[in-house]
Amino acid sequence: MIYDRPYMRTDGRHPSTWTAMHWILYGTIAVFIIQLITHTWFNQPGAMSSILALSSEAIRTGFIWTLVTYAFLHGGLLHIGINMLLLYLFGRELVVVLGGKLFCWLYFVSALVGGAVWLAFNLSPGSSVVGASGAVMGLIIFFICMSPTRPMGFFFIPLSIRPKTIAYILIGFNLVGLLFWEIPDTAAGQGGERVAFSAHLGGALAGYLFFKLIYGSLPELGSQKPRVEMPQWFKKKPKTTPKAGKYQVNITNRRHLQAEVDRILDKINSDGFGSLTEEEKKILDQAKDILSR
Repeated sequence: MIYDRPYMRTDGRHPSTWTAMHWILYGTIAVFIIQLITHTWFNQPGAMSSILALSSEAIRTGFIWTLVTYAFLHGGLLHIGINMLLLYLFGRELVVVLGGKLFCWLYFVSALVGGAVWLAFNLSPGSSVVGASGAVMGLIIFFICMSPTRPMGFFFIPLSIRPKTIAYILIGFNLVGLLFWEIPDTAAGQGGERVAFSAHLGGALAGYLFFKLIYGSLPELGSQKPRVEMPQWFKKKPKTTPKAGKYQVNITNRRHLQAEVDRILDKINSDGFGSLTEEEKKILDQAKDILSR
């Protein structure tokens, strides 16, 4: 097999593939913490960037690895916070669909292509790029290609929009940014770190090509469909409804008993056996003997 799926967990997620996304997430956070330490404790704000950030000078020096490692660096809490939230939301679903190896390929190839496209527009010295935005953009576009018409919601906002529309908005916005901000700034010789619209577009291109060339060539993956839901700690807690008063099931009436058993079985199918109350478990035990007569 090209992707690793030796067995599945009871909740449908694969242990090793689930870990693959977390390794990227935790690794990026760890690098950011090291950035903060070198900046705050050792007063060396550029120590990590000098060996991991992507720039034309780094490539000319022979630091080829910076075409990927720049995705582990970030310019602030908001920068890494947004990228890691999107990585978690989309990555936790795509890693189940693709498997750990293919997910890592998608992520790092998106970072690589994003870095290469950025470099093509920023060959002049003085500019550098950091951040996982290009790699995350690859995940988003890949997900959209898999589910182009299914509506998606946004956090607590009661709004749903088709993924295909989101793709048009993202690509359009970054094209405008590339043409009217990034290219003019580069031509004017304004270096430094700024929004890398070209890296976003490169990551989007990688996600699209990965879907067309890899996903389409593996029919086993076609049966897997991702979904994006907010994690439980980000969701509003449902309003609690008053508990219904205790009721008695007439176990002497076979039809009533069968209806109650059917309801309990439906509850097990949807919520699991652990969701049953002691009374419902007792009814099942009693019904097993009564209905078998």
